[in-house]
Amino acid sequence: MQRWEAPSTKPTIMNKKDQIFTDIYCMDQSTNLYMIEIALNHYTDIFNQWDPAPFKRREIDPDLESYLLRSSDEIPFKKSIELCFIVPQEQRDEKMEEESRQGLKNSFAFKIYLFKKEIKRANSRIIDFIFVGFISLGMATIYSDNSTAVVTSVFFQALVISGWVFIWEAISLLFFKNREFYHRYRTYKRLQNAPVIFTEKENTP
Repeated sequence: MQRWEAPSTKPTIMNKKDQIFTDIYCMDQSTNLYMIEIALNHYTDIFNQWDPAPFKRREIDPDLESYLLRSSDEIPFKKSIELCFIVPQEQRDEKMEEESRQGLKNSFAFKIYLFKKEIKRANSRIIDFIFVGFISLGMATIYSDNSTAVVTSVFFQALVISGWVFIWEAISLLFFKNREFYHRYRTYKRLQNAPVIFTEKENTP
């Protein structure tokens, strides 16, 4: 079973290719959701210790955020998940738990907002690159018939090269960078929609 231990050490992730995610993540039998378990010492472990804002507006702890992203990537998107925070016995605080839930939702919502902006900006750049690329190639065809002169020939080659460079940049953004942005957007959306539960740490004999 995989858990994030806060805050002294970074989480250990099982990355063996032959490891099936169901061997790592338990299913909550009451909800049929796969649990991403996080062990806390205090509720404050959820959020960035350097952020002075109240829980509802505080940024999530970077190590915890990294762990949640990797855990979500290990569980197929077709499987539903829940975030299970395990607190020490007799330290449950319903008010803190509700504020923590709201803080997590707000933090994920802000990340989603940022990725929406990045996707929109990338799409705008793709359109610009394609437009400039085809303009350059179109101009190159005009000079192609008169490319015997040295200056015209150099200008023709520059237009062809620049045209394909802009088109390649558009392809790179569309199939690589934009895909990465969209994947992260889906991941944060998944985490935002995941139920957040709190439970007490079990006694060890």
